[in-house]
Amino acid sequence: MIEKESNQKIILSEAFLSFSGMSLGSVFRYMFSIIMARFLGAQMLGLYSLGNAITRIAEILALLGLDNGVLRFVSRDTEDKVNVDRSIYTSLKIGLISSILIAVLLFLSAEKIVNEILNEDSFLITVIKVFAISLPFTVLTLISSFATQAFKILKYKIFVNQIVNPLTLLIAFVTSYFLLGIELSILLPTVVSSIIGLMFILKFLTNFSSISLSKIIGTTVDKDILKFSVPLMFVSAIGIIMHWIDIIMLGILSNATEVGMYHPIERTAGLVRMILFAFAGIFAPIFSEHYFKKNKNGMKESYQSSSKYILAFSLPIFIFLFIFSEPMLLVFGTEFQNYFALKVLLLGIFIQTIFGLGSSTLTMSGYTKFNLLNVSIALVLNIISNSILIPLYGLTGAALATSFALIVLSTLRYFENLILMNLNLFSFKLIKPIISGAITFVVIQYLSLIFSNYFELSNVFNLLIYLLINLLLVISSYFTIYFLLGFDKEDIIFIDSLKSKMM
Repeated sequence: MIEKESNQKIILSEAFLSFSGMSLGSVFRYMFSIIMARFLGAQMLGLYSLGNAITRIAEILALLGLDNGVLRFVSRDTEDKVNVDRSIYTSLKIGLISSILIAVLLFLSAEKIVNEILNEDSFLITVIKVFAISLPFTVLTLISSFATQAFKILKYKIFVNQIVNPLTLLIAFVTSYFLLGIELSILLPTVVSSIIGLMFILKFLTNFSSISLSKIIGTTVDKDILKFSVPLMFVSAIGIIMHWIDIIMLGILSNATEVGMYHPIERTAGLVRMILFAFAGIFAPIFSEHYFKKNKNGMKESYQSSSKYILAFSLPIFIFLFIFSEPMLLVFGTEFQNYFALKVLLLGIFIQTIFGLGSSTLTMSGYTKFNLLNVSIALVLNIISNSILIPLYGLTGAALATSFALIVLSTLRYFENLILMNLNLFSFKLIKPIISGAITFVVIQYLSLIFSNYFELSNVFNLLIYLLINLLLVISSYFTIYFLLGFDKEDIIFIDSLKSKMM
């Protein structure tokens, strides 16, 4: 019982820390996207998005699944320093070699990708080549981040990935734009942020392992990590391709301007995911520990409890973005106004968020082949759907295709966890969040029709005030209703964890 409460406290307190960092990081990334949209326009934003999408796919291939590999092996052997060091050194060594090879390949393939596949502006060739330079830095940063996470401490990973990197992107863009011009403002931020991020995370990693280039190069490769990680590379690669496939296919079937128009939609809908990421980061090593100890009750409890709070905290974000989708896109500029596509994508991503821990449970329990099968099916469905729907409905078609694929993916994960490990996401724990969300949605939908008459939304300042007031109204309404329904023991544990974090 004591161990159960201890694990719940760790999950809840670390998730709160993760969410706080991700919220701040989301603000920086959102500001970055807004400023790019307003300063550069849809076409240049589209070229940036395409270059970024291609680089992120290359990054996952270079990573070889070593992020999850180092997380699993280090979290399993935290008390054995020799094994911990070997796992970290092996992962960094392989990651360094693979990222350099993939970076060179991407650099050399840039012209072919742009001219023969995308048929886009030649500046995109330069974007891809420059972004390729950042690959070794980002891959090593990711591996090092997951290595620190394996010790059930998220603050270093959160600080670097959610604060340092997006803040550096934002500062580098604004500085480059005013001092160096439009093209360099697109090219430099990604490279600068990747270098600075690696410097920070390596410094933090030395708290757990004595990192040096000579030790990394001289280490003997642990083949067990490679055997575990490589299948996950395919899972991650297919997953990241699916994440970016709507951008890529819009580039292939349409043009950079359409991609730029879609960027704010994807960025806004993606805000819902930060709740899932906040919990998944600390949930994975704890679930892995339960699995290796064959603690079935611990597995079930951590899964259902974490899923409850993912639903509880993602619901108000979803409600706010869904109801106020039109003014949210208006922040990016008057040309970005396909709010129906945003609502469609929001639904798909929200469902993915609720069922998202199913991927972590399958990975940490060794059922990596099922994850590979799931994302493969979802990717094929996404590609086919995009091919049909984009020519017919444009941005809305891309959103529909992605949401459809995410719903299928979530369904597969749910039934596999239920059948393979008897892990059922649904429990009575979910009733209060659902009731609170339903009432809040109805109330805010009604009030939004009244408040909109008192604000001139064409004025940026008024628009931001309007959104801020309604965000506070959604959050206060939701949690007031949740409070009136009564706190259970888990809620009290969470509140105690929250108090200890803030004191």
